[in-house]
Amino acid sequence: MTQPTVVISLDLELSWGTFDRCVNDNLLRMARWTHDVGAPNLLNHLTRNGLSATWAVVGALMRSSLPDVSSLPEVKYRHFPKPWFSYVPRDGDESTHPEWFGASVVRMIRHANPRQEIGFHSFSHVPFGSPGMTRERAVAEYRLCVETAKKLGFATTSFVFPRNLVAYVRELREAGFTCFRDADELLVGSANSKLGSLYMVWADVLGLSPRMAEPSLKEGLVAIPGSLMVRYEAGWRKYIPDSSRLRRLRKGLERVRRNGGVFHVWFHPENLYAEWPRLENVVACFLEQLGVLVRRGDVRCLTMGQLADEFLSKLGVKQPCNSIQPLTEPVYRACATTKTELRAPANKSISRAERADA
Repeated sequence: MTQPTVVISLDLELSWGTFDRCVNDNLLRMARWTHDVGAPNLLNHLTRNGLSATWAVVGALMRSSLPDVSSLPEVKYRHFPKPWFSYVPRDGDESTHPEWFGASVVRMIRHANPRQEIGFHSFSHVPFGSPGMTRERAVAEYRLCVETAKKLGFATTSFVFPRNLVAYVRELREAGFTCFRDADELLVGSANSKLGSLYMVWADVLGLSPRMAEPSLKEGLVAIPGSLMVRYEAGWRKYIPDSSRLRRLRKGLERVRRNGGVFHVWFHPENLYAEWPRLENVVACFLEQLGVLVRRGDVRCLTMGQLADEFLSKLGVKQPCNSIQPLTEPVYRACATTKTELRAPANKSISRAERADA
């Protein structure tokens, strides 16, 4: 069991996050607000409480304008039959289209104190786990992420799949990444995605205690499951009481403080945008309480990359698992074997239910 640890990962998307579902004035206003107000405010909430987070940023918005993407293999989704970059202003830049480009926002995050981690949320927010995606496009997306990181001068460590649809993990490892955010750990397991989503909605409404997570090794990469997603206030979600949202976050803090493990909270900075600043108030209160616990030494607040490095060091395979070269089978088996020995007593398997009660 990991010592009491809180991880915060943030999916920074601007207009890239939902343009394939709907492009309208509200989306552009939300993206512009996130660029100008939302991301700076959230960064301030983190830094004034002495907290670091993993900012999983769409690679294209890290640029001041769109690079040449003509060589990218096209994707063909049933819900979006157009070419993927149809709505992106090809000749625009951050000064004219801050709804799409945010190089200055990324610079601001990188220069913050305490230090924040810049991860990737793909290059162009294509859903990796949806029909219509190809391995060739996945590899090309990873390549563009690596090129962007080299251009800006930071490491490719953490990756968050768009819409949390995990796919092409082996290719992600071969591109040189160390870890990714895995699907959320649920108190009630469900193989049916719709039932799982319904459970998460009712968990928010009722303020149920979230489940703690533990990192594991999947295809040579450190997988860090989510514990709780802070949902957007728009539409029917605005009927989720703020008190219930905050109750879940507080219960998560208390549970990780008492029992250990990883409380992995994630959301989109765009989600703080609403007609009333309700959700930002909830998040600000949570971060203040987390800051108090960190200063008292009750819990740690780590980035995804920091947690992954610690996990790999325990396995004794830090360099091979962090290498751009694929893991050899003997090393991979050694990783998996060591992970099992760390997490379970000999000759005894631990069920999901038993781990939930641990």
